[in-house]
Amino acid sequence: MNALLTIIFLTLFVVLHELGHFLAARKSGVAVTEFFVGFGPKLYSFKKNNTEYGIKAFPLGGYVKIPGMDESENISGYNNDELFHTANWKTKLFISISGIIVNFISAWIIIFFVININGISEPTLVISSIGESVNNISQSPSQKAGIIPGDEIYEFNGINLDTWDELVNLIEINPDNRVELKLIRNEKIIITNTILETRIINNKATGYLGVSPLIVNRDLNILEIISYTTKTEYQMTIAAIDGIFTLLSPTNIKTLFGSYSGGTVPDEVRPLSPVGLAQAGSQIAAYGYTSFFSLLAFVNVFLAVFNSIPLIPLDGGRVLMSLIEGITGKKIPEKSLYPIALVVVAVFIFIGITAFYLDLTNPINL
Repeated sequence: MNALLTIIFLTLFVVLHELGHFLAARKSGVAVTEFFVGFGPKLYSFKKNNTEYGIKAFPLGGYVKIPGMDESENISGYNNDELFHTANWKTKLFISISGIIVNFISAWIIIFFVININGISEPTLVISSIGESVNNISQSPSQKAGIIPGDEIYEFNGINLDTWDELVNLIEINPDNRVELKLIRNEKIIITNTILETRIINNKATGYLGVSPLIVNRDLNILEIISYTTKTEYQMTIAAIDGIFTLLSPTNIKTLFGSYSGGTVPDEVRPLSPVGLAQAGSQIAAYGYTSFFSLLAFVNVFLAVFNSIPLIPLDGGRVLMSLIEGITGKKIPEKSLYPIALVVVAVFIFIGITAFYLDLTNPINL
């Protein structure tokens, strides 16, 4: 059921993206010839105000068709002011960027309501559990320091702590160093010290103490909700950008090619098809609706960031062309960009096929 809901929401978000283009085109007086949900054979359609609306056999997304967006298509029957490529650069920019904005807004609304209903979970400086050594020795640094669950760490090497993130940052920059900790236990102050271990994260040596925080839930006022929602979406955007750079890197493309000859593709760098996203959604939903809707918010952010890639035929490519036209006063002939577009489409088709292949032969397990 959760897998089906994931697919339904994915389709909804793509349709909302296309609705953004549709409304922007209508607002600008540019024609829209088609607005369909799904792809493949046509199941049902009707025509209103010179636009054909309908549903196709495979409801995995949707699309709008705007005459003049492809300069080589037949545009007979339309006036120049109804075509995309004859519109001024501001209109092109508005239409091109509208779908991206809709996805960002959708993500923001989802995050806002999740936080409004649930508040936020925050780590405290109170210790919930003690970790084992990462260097395969008998005791971890926290065990050697005598830290136990319930202790509150309030000072690290003479630095007063206010948040868990401050503690984590100080631990990470002190690998293999002896550190002094001040704790509160049963309203008593305890001073102890230990030598931090080292672990490698992203090819970088970082310190390790071996403690986990007590997580508490906190309700927020409306201004805090707005601020935290915006901050969360920003963090999701950075994560999506990083993920896309990783996905499209030559090293990862080579790894994906290797999957067809028996090579393994780590879960953190593999692409997900709608099938894989449904699998992930089903697993994440088991942790509660908060996690599920957080995934849906990230899907919107990822769609927005992906479509922002400044290459034709993606929206970001048309945004870039519109801006160049606005700055220089000169149009870039779209035909001159066809070779680049063919390469982009070929890469995306390869990634899409590989995603389906991996999701069917090696389902993701979160």
